[in-house]
Amino acid sequence: MTNHPTGQQTTSDYDRATPTNINSGPSARFCDLPPDILYRIASKLPPKEFARTSVLSTDWFRGCMRSACPRLTFDVVAMCKCEMEDLLYTHVWQFVSEVNGVLRKHHGKVVETLQVKINLEHSILAPHIDTWVGFAAISRTKNLVLDLKPVRFWEHDYRYLFPFQLFDRESISRLQHMQLSFVSLDPPSQFKGFPNLRKLHLQTVQVNRKDLEDILSHCCILEWLCLDRCRLDDELTVDSPLPRLLYLRVEFCLTKIRFNAVNLATFEYQGSFIPIDLVQSFKLQSANIEFFENAIFQHRMLISLLNGLPSVQSLTLNVRFQRIEKQWFWDNPLKFTNLKHLQFLMFISSEDVDKILYSLAFLRATPLIEKLEVHFGICCSSWLAEAGPSRRDLSKYKYVHLKHIWITGFRAAKGQLEFLLHLIENAPALEVLLVEIGEYPPCNSCNSWFGGGEPPIEKAMEIARACIHPILSQNVTFDVKE
Repeated sequence: MTNHPTGQQTTSDYDRATPTNINSGPSARFCDLPPDILYRIASKLPPKEFARTSVLSTDWFRGCMRSACPRLTFDVVAMCKCEMEDLLYTHVWQFVSEVNGVLRKHHGKVVETLQVKINLEHSILAPHIDTWVGFAAISRTKNLVLDLKPVRFWEHDYRYLFPFQLFDRESISRLQHMQLSFVSLDPPSQFKGFPNLRKLHLQTVQVNRKDLEDILSHCCILEWLCLDRCRLDDELTVDSPLPRLLYLRVEFCLTKIRFNAVNLATFEYQGSFIPIDLVQSFKLQSANIEFFENAIFQHRMLISLLNGLPSVQSLTLNVRFQRIEKQWFWDNPLKFTNLKHLQFLMFISSEDVDKILYSLAFLRATPLIEKLEVHFGICCSSWLAEAGPSRRDLSKYKYVHLKHIWITGFRAAKGQLEFLLHLIENAPALEVLLVEIGEYPPCNSCNSWFGGGEPPIEKAMEIARACIHPILSQNVTFDVKE
């Protein structure tokens, strides 16, 4: 090649530097490449880089999204056109045959998602499922779903043993989303977790505490986790940091929960009353907790939640069959330091109708509360009940930030009325007050009362209006309805 002095340029050099005419089509396009080459290129690209390829060629991008990395979903109900409980032996083997046929056609190709849904009632299907999981391992699969839960899963002890041995370090590292249902997890001693797993859903999975803790401790970039009716019946303590975990849901499987998840935004729990330790979750935006257990004492529950969820900003608490202690707990130093929205569903027995006012101990632990919802589920005999203490027995306390109060299940029982009047008198910033008479949630069969005939809804509405109007500021929007 000839060198030219600086600042000089020959005609031939200029011609070579001239851009290609933008109006003329390229001689070769990405979408014209053979499918195998498309598969290989797509599999090598990180997700963000793959998305950017749409700038180069829309056809290429759409083609790859459609065919280069297919999503394979196999649902026995949809494929055999029958309900799960009506499946016959022939249906199952028809399903197995069709799945195997499709996977053979995709052998050697990249498969982004593999989803299998079939009821596993005995071990005869295990070798076939092993084959499908092995296919996922060699097909660079990122999303793996094994939904094997039978209709009456609680009647079956057998679980499909997840084949860790089919995965090497490379295939394990590709998994990003995984849902396992009716599976047994027994990882080898050298197993180091799923390093790139972002979403994990375990349902009716059999696993011991140590193995589950080890698996979760090595999922360092996990963002979403759900544990549903897993056979653990033990504590779960994950002290290793999970800095990217944003969502955590636990249902009916643990005796204690402790996670080190500093950025956790949403927590949901359903099950028996257990200690919950999310003290490290300083950014917890929302917690939805539903306790299914008889005789949960409200004060014990309050102290446990204050110790475990001190930073939560919005709390929904659904407590079945709680008991209320007949004493005041005003000296508790613990507070919900960030709680602004409380939704409290209280199912109260006939023995505790006269103790409703004592529930204010919960609110005194919420100094920043702005929006309060209290949904009363009370026995039929509570209509117009007159037993219970007076709000005049309470020490003074101001809910200075409280702006919005919504009460449902109101039956004009003295405890309810005193509870509500105390809030109104001590909420100087109150803007909206809504009171709904009757049952929460609405239930026609529950609206009868022991006095016979229709429940005294009109009388309850009259009492509410007569007692509230005289002490309510004119600036407050107020409504009472059935």
